[in-house]
Amino acid sequence: MKTRIISGIVMALIVAIALAMGIYFGSVFITLFIAAVTVVAVYELLRNAVGIKSKSALVGGCVFSFLNVFALDESVSEFLNMRLLQSTAQKVHYFFRFEISVAICIIFFIFAATVTLIKHRDFTLTHIITFCSMPIILSFAFSALGGVLSHQNGIFYLLMLLNFSSICDTGAYFVGSTLGKHKLCPEISPKKTVEGAVGGILSSVLVTLILCFAFSLKTKLIPALILTVPFCILGMVGDLFASAIKRTAGIKDYGTLIPGHGGILDRFDSIIMIAPLFYLFVSLGVI
Repeated sequence: MKTRIISGIVMALIVAIALAMGIYFGSVFITLFIAAVTVVAVYELLRNAVGIKSKSALVGGCVFSFLNVFALDESVSEFLNMRLLQSTAQKVHYFFRFEISVAICIIFFIFAATVTLIKHRDFTLTHIITFCSMPIILSFAFSALGGVLSHQNGIFYLLMLLNFSSICDTGAYFVGSTLGKHKLCPEISPKKTVEGAVGGILSSVLVTLILCFAFSLKTKLIPALILTVPFCILGMVGDLFASAIKRTAGIKDYGTLIPGHGGILDRFDSIIMIAPLFYLFVSLGVI
């Protein structure tokens, strides 16, 4: 437990430093941080969970993920808008974020298909499907973090994301450890309980109240409270989904980068599920 708490504090400090650098020196630093996290997550999934040993596949998946995060990130488009003429910038803004991302995905798929043909004796069906699809999915999911931050009140939205995932998970852990009796999904995650899940959701509801008042965003209180429960449940689905993959792969954790927590995917599994949908809601003005 001590190791887990210390690692949690260190992670929080690293995220805070990345955010501070983004605020004071340019949002590209936040994009770099998100891209680096994505690369580690993709490597953990391909190498540790699926067991792909091909260096070309691992490097290709990681390079694509890094580039696609930049292609999808709004801060890059904002940078181009500052550097180019307005009429041209509007075209580049649309082109860069969508067409370039699609182009990168197409190139990666061609690369993945070529590597698969060359390494066909070493690749199973699981290797092929994961290698060709998951770097695209993970880079899209992580890029949503940058999209959330780029909006007005971006820090508030980021903290809400962490509330739906980390706070809910922490609350579920402590409530489940003390009051848990009914197993939530014993075949996939034996330690998770129904009581813990309820406790986690209630913890997030409380933190939602605190965040709305702390940021003086009382007008967002009602939609934030309404969305807290479904997003907490969605985060639990993401957590259980990641656990199902680990159980099928026969591994305890995706990695060892974060002592007491495992790898990047062990810590960000629920956020990956939540972030894209939350970004959509924020962009549409639902919250």
